[in-house]
Amino acid sequence: MESLIGITGLFIAWLTYHKTFNGKPTEERNNLLGVFIATQKLHLEVQSIIQKYIDENDGASHLLYPDITFQQYLDLAKQEFEKGLSDKVYDDLKNNKDYTKSNIATFQNMIDIQHNALMQFRTQLFFLSKT
Repeated sequence: MESLIGITGLFIAWLTYHKTFNGKPTEERNNLLGVFIATQKLHLEVQSIIQKYIDENDGASHLLYPDITFQQYLDLAKQEFEKGLSDKVYDDLKNNKDYTKSNIATFQNMIDIQHNALMQFRTQLFFLSKT
């Protein structure tokens, strides 16, 4: 009887582990895709703000940070967008069924960090444009 209880306990533990870490991450994937789209839009908004500043102030060569001009930053932002937030990346996240909950959690963390950084940067740009 004790052996049966022990085997049943191991089986339940294995099922719990499998469902938690290797199960289909449908809800997690949907949350990630929502945050991804929001971050994608925010990134494009930041690019637009920078472009607007450049256009209105003839500011391509103005320094945004020491040794970094507005134009250099905009060019870098566009490159980073293509690498990490393009529609191609979105489609991969949406359609790749091999991603586990752990993979998606890692992506979610990276997107959250990027989203928060973009929010802060957008706020800085807002105050910069008012001066």
